[in-house]
Amino acid sequence: MLLQIGLAALAAFVIWKLLFNEDDNPLDQLPGPPKWPIIGSALSFIGTSNTDVLAMLRDFPEKYGYRYMIKVFGQRVLHIYNVEDIEIILSSSRNITKNKPYLFLEPWLGTGLLISTGKKWHQRRKILTSTFHFNILKNFSKVFEEKSRDLVHRLKQMPDEVDVASVFSDFTLYAICETAMGTQLDFEKSESSVKYKDAVQDIGKQVSNRLAKFWLHSDLVFYQTTLGKQFVKCLKTVHSFADSVIMDRRKKKISQEDFLMMQNFDDNSFNGTKKRLALLDFLIEAEKKGEIDLEGIREEVNTFMFEGHDTTAMGLVFGVMLLADHEEVQEKIYEECKSIFGDSDRTPSWSDLTEMKYLEATVKEILRLYPSVPFVGRQVTEDFMLGDVLVKKDVDILIHIYDLHRREDIYPEAEAFKPERFLDGEVRHPYAYIPFSAGPRNCIGQRFAMQEMKCALSEICRNFRLTRKAKGVRPTLKADIMLRPIEPVYVKFLQR
Repeated sequence: MLLQIGLAALAAFVIWKLLFNEDDNPLDQLPGPPKWPIIGSALSFIGTSNTDVLAMLRDFPEKYGYRYMIKVFGQRVLHIYNVEDIEIILSSSRNITKNKPYLFLEPWLGTGLLISTGKKWHQRRKILTSTFHFNILKNFSKVFEEKSRDLVHRLKQMPDEVDVASVFSDFTLYAICETAMGTQLDFEKSESSVKYKDAVQDIGKQVSNRLAKFWLHSDLVFYQTTLGKQFVKCLKTVHSFADSVIMDRRKKKISQEDFLMMQNFDDNSFNGTKKRLALLDFLIEAEKKGEIDLEGIREEVNTFMFEGHDTTAMGLVFGVMLLADHEEVQEKIYEECKSIFGDSDRTPSWSDLTEMKYLEATVKEILRLYPSVPFVGRQVTEDFMLGDVLVKKDVDILIHIYDLHRREDIYPEAEAFKPERFLDGEVRHPYAYIPFSAGPRNCIGQRFAMQEMKCALSEICRNFRLTRKAKGVRPTLKADIMLRPIEPVYVKFLQR
């Protein structure tokens, strides 16, 4: 009997060690919420909502410092807030693997640039880097000009306060669809294009809901739920639409000569027909060279659609909210635009946007307070030293961009909206401001996103005065893969 009890205890101990990773680990010496055998710190989070978790994580640095560890069911997550640690992690060329939440996007995005790692990531990064060189970004800026003009026209039809999330979601979706795939969703009112637009927006919500509910993290559970079945239905829609656009674009076969010419002009007309390169054209060109296959093209087009849609839309939502609260900032942007355009009503060109220094500082300050991606995650694939602490393989790391940007020792009056802080010439640590991450896995489209936001906000401030009833009230936030307000943000656009 004693032997059986002893063997059972030994077996339980071995299972515990194997399943719950209860080995000795230097990170266990770091501060953090109370930990219990097997479940770790799970009790601290039971019954909490997505919003509650964000609030708790914001409070933890005061209790545990800027480097602490949370352990749940054997999985260690190292939380980082300080710039020195962040630099070590993000500048690494080895530990570049994204952590688990990104995997929920894999059924849509495949293993494209956002999710891939190792040799595949390096190869894709090299192919796509050429897409974002100066001339091509200038080409893309033509789309921003057109869509910003359409945005202003739409806002003029709205006399009352409007939920700006849906307005900016449409704006960025139309812009990204044309730059990524060369498809004008706002003009193509076919059933397939309307379904595609709705499906892209629904997938973002479905992934957010899944991430917030730990019991849906298992594929076996998730795909049996109504949410999982809706997700599969949306995947079929977006993949079918993207595939049809890709096949149609491949059939058009832009000649090598035209392709090279179109890279070097802002706007183009060949044989009397206006043409504009899209990201898809660069991928098709790479396919001709044997650098990528059809599945790879689909992965990168879908990845670009995801990364360039909701992230920029949320930045604009928080942006107009802050501008509505600060009339003096609106007026400075208006005066800056007036000094460039005079009485002309033309849309801003690339060179115009480059001149808008105050607007650029404003966009930077918006993204400091409300970075679209509040956390950056890594899964450690090989041991490394973080200062005096050994971080072992299989640990997850979470970098808190949102709270880094609100540290009073880096940004005095950190909660205040002060665009001037990016004009005063103050020298900060290079990893103190990272709305687009940093290091080898930084956002490849950050200049694209900045120009899109500047174009939209310049046109809005030239044409409207912004106000809102809830002036000065900061929204309650939730954070999943992106930072979002819980309640709608309403803004009124008064024509100048």
